[in-house]
Amino acid sequence: MVWFRSGDLRVEDHPGLARAAGAPSGTVCCYVFEARELARLSERRLNLLRAAVENLRQQLKSRYGLPLHVCAASSGPEKVYELCKDVKASDVYIHEDPVDLHVDSLQELRALCGEKGELRVHTWRAPLRSSAGSLSAVCRSYDEYVSAREETPTEPLKAPTELEARFIVAVPSWSLEGLPDAESSREVLQHSDEVLQKQMALRQSVSYVLGLGSSTASEAEALRLLSLFTSQGAEALAEDAFGTARDREEVPQSKEEWAFRRVAGGPDGYRGLIPGEVFSRVLSEMMLWLGCVSMRTAAAALRQGTAEEDCRAALEALEANEWHRLLALADLSDGKLFEHSDVKFFRWRGYLCRYIAPSRPPAADSPPPVLAIHGFAASCTQFAPLATALAEADADRPIPLYALDMLGFGHAEKPPVSITQYVWEQCVKDFLLSVVATPAVVMGNSIGGYMAQSAAAFLGPSVCRGLILLNSAGPLLSMEDYQTLLRSSGGTVLERMREGYGSDANLPEYAPPPQWLVDFGAWILLRGLQPNIAGILKSLYPSNTEPTAELATEIFRDSQDPFASNVIGCFSRLGPNRPANELLEEYAAQGEGRLLVCQGMSDRLGGGPGNQPSRLAGFLSAVPALKARGEPLQDCGHCPHHENPADVASALRRWMQEVVLDTVPS
Repeated sequence: MVWFRSGDLRVEDHPGLARAAGAPSGTVCCYVFEARELARLSERRLNLLRAAVENLRQQLKSRYGLPLHVCAASSGPEKVYELCKDVKASDVYIHEDPVDLHVDSLQELRALCGEKGELRVHTWRAPLRSSAGSLSAVCRSYDEYVSAREETPTEPLKAPTELEARFIVAVPSWSLEGLPDAESSREVLQHSDEVLQKQMALRQSVSYVLGLGSSTASEAEALRLLSLFTSQGAEALAEDAFGTARDREEVPQSKEEWAFRRVAGGPDGYRGLIPGEVFSRVLSEMMLWLGCVSMRTAAAALRQGTAEEDCRAALEALEANEWHRLLALADLSDGKLFEHSDVKFFRWRGYLCRYIAPSRPPAADSPPPVLAIHGFAASCTQFAPLATALAEADADRPIPLYALDMLGFGHAEKPPVSITQYVWEQCVKDFLLSVVATPAVVMGNSIGGYMAQSAAAFLGPSVCRGLILLNSAGPLLSMEDYQTLLRSSGGTVLERMREGYGSDANLPEYAPPPQWLVDFGAWILLRGLQPNIAGILKSLYPSNTEPTAELATEIFRDSQDPFASNVIGCFSRLGPNRPANELLEEYAAQGEGRLLVCQGMSDRLGGGPGNQPSRLAGFLSAVPALKARGEPLQDCGHCPHHENPADVASALRRWMQEVVLDTVPS
């Protein structure tokens, strides 16, 4: 039995299929539209998944006369185990992937097979290099990986020449011809547990925004795009996927797309994007999430490509993808790192992002969870002490805390993509809807506070039950100055973004410095900051420097990842920031918004300690319609949640009880 899942939906370079081809009594293939994955998918991604599975079904049938058993079910492992018994399979082959849902389903299948021992489970990977297994165990920095890796990536496996069907048999609830339609695939959620039903309802309550991304996916389409890129280069691929760079008539569907088209429509067109960006954006979902083409197949094509400069940049992007896959596997093998939180990974647009989640699944009567977003250069682990403080403060009914590594930071991938504030905002929103999967309180520190405001403005109080700012970044004006700005500029930033990209909409024109200068400046800045990380952190933690030693080590490691300097360089591509006043007004206008501001009053950033009282007062008075509360933390600096998690946990719990839950604390 070969169990296909998102991540290996192809025939070429499929080690599981190649190994199963030698089975003396034949091969059976299956795919399950599993409720847990369906609940995470937007309409566009569900359509992509269905297209990729349908193409796989056609490929297996046309090449080998082999049917693909397909069904929709609440539990993939249970359905596969039952199918294995029905067709008398002795072995099942499954792709080992660090994504949380795949890790869980593999463990469940092993548990089912372990009870009887009559079905053997074999895992496989398709590493870019054959030594990847040992590298994931010994290399903890990208420099070590580069030094230890083999020079040439492993050649992809050819598809088996023959596959013998075990026997073609109709099994109840499994289809041998075609796929369950989209409606019936979603219907499986109606019969799943209450958590998934609520997640589906949550997704349906949020306005769907079609952003950048493919509209179809298949092995053939992925290979076509790869061939176009290797022969004609990045500009040809970009025009195929996104249209003409300077086509200002194209109406962007999202803020993220607006920011991308602003850069692509700049003076250098698609050449103004980061080297490797077009390849990464166009193929990331089909290659990294769906697995319609393997990284080894892509690497082999790139090594032979005639668009040499673009192919070199794309190969660097593949090496970065491989490194982060190995890093994720190493993280997962480290075992329990935090007392009350587990480390996990999910894919956003194909890119791996790390997060921490409660070790115990939240109970049905738990308070709304908190989604925490870190600041610049930090990561999700900075919130682990706060998660512990919240869990230990109320062991019977703890406040669940999730924290995410934003793209480009921590152990999340750092792809060669023009990362703007709107990319981060979309990543945060998707994580809340896909992984947290229930209305939540959104918390953010520093630039993460600005992302929290942005997500809250889009989601509204029905999904963002409350907003917590921890020494938040973001432009903040007095009420009078903000009203003056609106009159002089002709409306909010968002209203003007809907009208154009520059002076035509009373916005700054996009005039970036040359890419080589951006890259060089970012590299110099990064190299200058690395030796001083520990000292900088100590100055930002005035009352408790104990956490800074470990944090400095983590930040230094993260800064050595491939394309880490790109995150700094991307600041030259940021669109106009929406003022905090605009974001908070948008949040409050959709219902009863709730705001807690925990301000470290000894923060040396943002104007220094002398400016913190006015900064706190400014957030509290910016939008009178908000239910706002301030908690001045006198001795804390820029990261109060890490410097003094007990005090932040105490303030958060009081606010949750009195404001968010509308109850009086006992």
